[in-house]
Amino acid sequence: MPPNQYLYLAGMGMVTAIGGRVDTTNAAITCAISAYQASEHFYQQGQPITLASVPNQLLEALELELDEGNSYNWRHDRITKMAIIAARQACQNLEQSSIPLIMGLAEVPEAPSLPPFLNNLVNNCQPWLGAHLSRSIATGRASGMDAVAFAFNHVPATYPYCLVGGSDSYQDMAILTPLMEQGRLHSSINNNGFAPGEGACFLLLTPHRGLATLRNGHIIGLRPPGISEELGHLNSHHPYRGDGLAEAFKRALLHQAPQSISRIYSSLNGENYWAKELGVAHLRSQTAFKPDLYIAHPADCYGDLGCATATSLIALAAEHLIKTPTAHAHLVCCSSDTQRRGALVVEKLPA
Repeated sequence: MPPNQYLYLAGMGMVTAIGGRVDTTNAAITCAISAYQASEHFYQQGQPITLASVPNQLLEALELELDEGNSYNWRHDRITKMAIIAARQACQNLEQSSIPLIMGLAEVPEAPSLPPFLNNLVNNCQPWLGAHLSRSIATGRASGMDAVAFAFNHVPATYPYCLVGGSDSYQDMAILTPLMEQGRLHSSINNNGFAPGEGACFLLLTPHRGLATLRNGHIIGLRPPGISEELGHLNSHHPYRGDGLAEAFKRALLHQAPQSISRIYSSLNGENYWAKELGVAHLRSQTAFKPDLYIAHPADCYGDLGCATATSLIALAAEHLIKTPTAHAHLVCCSSDTQRRGALVVEKLPA
């Protein structure tokens, strides 16, 4: 796709612990419904950690032909099935076949190898996807921002659509154990922790305004993401100053009118660590925000979605814009455990 002011939404698909689609998830968040539950996994003090899980019945009801390969496990099974559900929703009205797919993945080394995951996704989402047109970006929560940036900069204009998304789950002891050892997981005695969630979200994007989904007389456009890096990230020995997210804000808001952003959709997950950088970023770009700015952090309801975070927040921002006559632009921002930071503006545009 050539350099463009916008990529437009032509379809969305989502599954989370509180909803099987974008609209149901958004409705649950509006009603402050939470999927947090005590799990069978315990801290050493005997306190169960909190999880937010997609109902097993939803995934077991799928009739799929899956290649399990050599490294297939419970977590990969859930990631694969959630991805198929969300990708099918996003592409359900699409006639075009073999469109590019850009997948966000968990940060290395936890990222699942693309095959057989990719093959299972492509084979169960025919005729829309082609394995030879697929790319993965393993940068964690911010990977969806990287995927959108890649679509802006590298997908050829000969493809009228591309699909970007992520699917993730923490339901693997190899992932949960080190997080428990670090004291990062939420429990009844640890409020400075996050609830591991799971979910998937895919966005069908197009550079052509006429191919965007029309709802309530409007379409949704995504501005190019601002991508940056935090030197003092969670696993770094450098001071944590919040410069990375602040720079991502600055780049994403470069052409934004003063006081035009009414909401921030953030990857805040309940850990106090992330609040500082959001405050710094907001302060340094405060002229772009309305005085009554609202900060949304849906992880309070569906848990931390890992590499599905960015696309999920974009979808929820778009859904709120369409359903709110007075809202015109929201900012979405994501921070990974390592250095990656990303932000982009989601706008409601008249058809």
